[in-house]
Amino acid sequence: MTRSVRPGTLDDLAEIARLHAECFADGWGLEFLGRVLAQPGSFSAIATDEGRPAGFVIARAHAGEAEIISLGVHPTSRRRSLGTALVRSAIDQAFQVGAEEVFLEVGVKNAGARELYGRLGFREVGRRPAYYGSGVDALTLRYSSRD
Repeated sequence: MTRSVRPGTLDDLAEIARLHAECFADGWGLEFLGRVLAQPGSFSAIATDEGRPAGFVIARAHAGEAEIISLGVHPTSRRRSLGTALVRSAIDQAFQVGAEEVFLEVGVKNAGARELYGRLGFREVGRRPAYYGSGVDALTLRYSSRD
């Protein structure tokens, strides 16, 4: 099985939008994704599984910090280490441009993602009540090059 991760480009916007819609009930559209990735410091990566785009990460870095904005792996490609590879790629890209910390939000009920981030060294640093609406809180997690 061939899996890889590569930096994303603006040519990948349509594929990222398709994957986002397949990973999330409220998927982001092409126009919104374009605006996100056009912001200074924004970047993405694409994971492939058997040559097909199967996952993405969108992040941005600025002033020594970075944030993973969105991460998704197509349901048929989950549990194959693509999420791990995408998060590591985002951390590496962020550190290459001077970030020392990477933050993200994750739903308190998303046990799989919380376990993934914990395994990679992210630690809880805060909580955002109703961040995902309807009383669904998010945990703010941090990964630091100093830890």
